[in-house]
Amino acid sequence: MYVTIILSIVILILIAVGHKIKKQPPGPFPWPFIGNVLLLKSLSRKLGAQHLAFLELSKRYNSNLISYYIGSKRILVVSGNKYIQTVLNTPEFNGRPWDLFIQVRNFGKKTGVTMNDGDDWKELRSWTERSMRNIGFGRTEMFEIIKNELTTILTKLQQGGAQRLKPLISPVGINVIWTLATGKPFAEGQKLQYFTDLMERRSRAFEMSGSVLSAFPWLRYVAPEISGYNVIRMLNNELKDFVTETIAEHKKRCAENKEDLIDMFLNKIENDSEPTSLFTEEQLTMILVDLFLAGCTTISTSLDFVFINMVLHQDIQRKVQQEIDSMIPKDRLPDLSDRPKLPYTEAVIKETQRMWPIFPIIGPRRVLADTKLGDYYIEKDSTVIINIYSANMDPDSFPDPHSFIPERFIENGVRKSDADFVTFGKGKRRCPGQAIATAAMFLLFTGILQRYSILPVPGKEPTSIEISSGLAITPKPYEILAVPR
Repeated sequence: MYVTIILSIVILILIAVGHKIKKQPPGPFPWPFIGNVLLLKSLSRKLGAQHLAFLELSKRYNSNLISYYIGSKRILVVSGNKYIQTVLNTPEFNGRPWDLFIQVRNFGKKTGVTMNDGDDWKELRSWTERSMRNIGFGRTEMFEIIKNELTTILTKLQQGGAQRLKPLISPVGINVIWTLATGKPFAEGQKLQYFTDLMERRSRAFEMSGSVLSAFPWLRYVAPEISGYNVIRMLNNELKDFVTETIAEHKKRCAENKEDLIDMFLNKIENDSEPTSLFTEEQLTMILVDLFLAGCTTISTSLDFVFINMVLHQDIQRKVQQEIDSMIPKDRLPDLSDRPKLPYTEAVIKETQRMWPIFPIIGPRRVLADTKLGDYYIEKDSTVIINIYSANMDPDSFPDPHSFIPERFIENGVRKSDADFVTFGKGKRRCPGQAIATAAMFLLFTGILQRYSILPVPGKEPTSIEISSGLAITPKPYEILAVPR
């Protein structure tokens, strides 16, 4: 009898210790079949965006790691700068899940560099980054392309009258990547307009239907139209056909000088003797799609937020213009070498990205091995998403976080290090388009404010920034007056 009691106590202690060791993240109770979909939709609608809903749940459960369910699938949400930095810089979190949403995005194949993982991903990413540098990525050649785009924008602004800036800026990211990938920019006209519209339509379709299909993948069989599955597939096929046609044109050319990314990849295919090589036209197609998706949204949407802030904060706009005028002669356009001389101008861009990160939730990540985050146990193959907005609005890191204060990024007249500031991700999963985005935002913002003042349209003055939220957040459309200085 005593032995039985002692054994029972030991077993209870072992169970308790086991639970303590394998502490699970807290979260709302998941309802059968639907999980927490209704709760998330309700909170997101009430607060205005999903990242705000996740921030609220993190506060409710007093934890920077929470769990919720989409249907029967558990998702972990990471908040707070400490946990976020750990996830971004730890190899165990470098995997990608393979759910329906990602399968649709990737045309059903685990290819490319964005939604891929493992040894294949490492090799492809390494080759792509190395090859992009060889053809000018992050170097003078790329910056000259951006400056040419700036000249085009300045010319169009001469038309005057009320206008939107975003449609003028949208082609920049596309043209820079297209030039590096194909050897020449898009020509102005129907082809550029078609590709820009295609990327916008695809983005909206994924925003509207992605979460629904992730929660209930069976809807693609019983309600392919209502769920948006058919629309996404149609737009995906349009994009794939567009890229495939471009690759086919390069193959006809038989270029030997490897002047662009497509030529280099085709040359790699031709000279690769391995029968199971990763380097296939299918891979090339997905790599190009990954690059276009990364570069087409970030630049135009980030600057859309920057310029509406200039409309709302005319005093800050004047300070930016005073700094530009004091450092850059009026008879030349800004150059990337001017960045160290314009700390306040850069701080305005950084403060905008802090308050309005285009992708406030990044990921998803697949955990590659059992691991821990803080005191919490995380199983292999768990899906993790990262609420970077929570870190950007942490009052310990950014006092008075809801106020637009560019000066917080300046110390002793020099722009402060932003080592802990997350915009493009970090580690091995850092956004490959960061060099394009940061250079383009600086050159375009500085170049436009050097030549024009951005003023509100009389009678249509915005009083605040209203956002439309989905996979990305964007300011609701607004018009400005560009007045020559």
